[in-house]
Amino acid sequence: MFLFPPTSQRPDRSRPHLAISEIECRRGGLDYPSWLILDEYNRVQVDEAYDLVTTTTLGAFSSAFVRKIAGVSKETAARRRLRGIICK
Repeated sequence: MFLFPPTSQRPDRSRPHLAISEIECRRGGLDYPSWLILDEYNRVQVDEAYDLVTTTTLGAFSSAFVRKIAGVSKETAARRRLRGIICK
C-alpha cells in the first residue's frame, strides 16, 4: 500500500501535489483546506498497517479522486521525481 502524506499547509509549487476539495476532505476525514504531496510516499504492508487508537474507518476518497491521485503520481514517477520510503 502506498500512503501519500496529506497536509494542511500549502505545499511549495515545486513539489507535485493535489488540492483536496472540500467534499473529498469530508469524505477522507481531513480538515479543509488540505493537499496531498505526490512526490514522496510511505510504503507499508497492508497486514502490518494498523492504527493504535481505533479500528474504525476514518474516511475514504471517492474512486474518481483516487484515479486523479494515481494519474499525478504516475506522471511524477515518469519524471523520476517519486520517492518511496519503506515503513516497517
